Amino acid sequence: MKTITFYSYKGGAGRSSTTLNTLPYLVQSFHASASAPILVLDMDLDSAGMTYLLGLDVHFKDRYDVKSFLMGEENWSETPAASLADHEFYQKFAPVGDILGVENEAVMFLGVDDGKIVDNNQMDGTKEGVFNKLSRFCRKNGVKAVVIDSSAGDQFSAVLSTGAANDIVCCMRPTMQFRIGTFNYLHRLAEKTSEKRIVLLPTVVPNTDKEIDGETQRTKAINNITERVDDLAIDDVCMDFVSEELFGINEVERFKWKEGVLFKIGLSDELSADEKEATKRYRKLANVLAED
Repeated sequence: MKTITFYSYKGGAGRSSTTLNTLPYLVQSFHASASAPILVLDMDLDSAGMTYLLGLDVHFKDRYDVKSFLMGEENWSETPAASLADHEFYQKFAPVGDILGVENEAVMFLGVDDGKIVDNNQMDGTKEGVFNKLSRFCRKNGVKAVVIDSSAGDQFSAVLSTGAANDIVCCMRPTMQFRIGTFNYLHRLAEKTSEKRIVLLPTVVPNTDKEIDGETQRTKAINNITERVDDLAIDDVCMDFVSEELFGINEVERFKWKEGVLFKIGLSDELSADEKEATKRYRKLANVLAED
């Protein structure tokens, strides 16, 4: 069982849409199913991007949600039930596979009630290691993976999300501010632990290159990221998406207007060239994350 956190040092990286579009391929890579699902948590407590993208903001109103989970509300057992579907904690999640184009209960989601007002001091459940308890629950009940859509920066919930992860997918636009901010975060992370795998993932990468001040920007960004990685005190950094041959997740024109799940759209409609290319990269990312 693996915990994967999608993180960005600031908002606007396309983190939630990247998470959303990678999920169908994670189902395939992990061989997830209704009896051995992937659990997804929206840990962006203030912006709740994944909850909105899945259209479940109303579903979690006045119900058990991620904030309830963090506050330790409704004490639940990690002991296996006769059937996972009968487990009291599992039943708090909403099936979302249909939205993604896969088996409905292969992906179960715990979203955010954005109308519930809490502060960090109320998150008493975290002191008891709720993520450790979640991990034990998953191992005992055959859950394939936990996927977390994190908040940005050093917010309380972002620290929890990255701390719980085996793999951290660092989503960053290829701009200078994103590169600087992401690596400042990684240097801070290295002071705490170097045992996690970091997947560097440029996102919303323009489909055309541009020369500015006599420099080709794509090559400049690749070289800058590569140089910065060499200075990190982190042993396991995945650079599969930082090369001239493959540089991150390409920009998808559709997403400038309306985010969607390309995997599901492609089941019934012809995808455009940029969408087809993006699906190849989401699939590759899922395969990388499923590796031991």
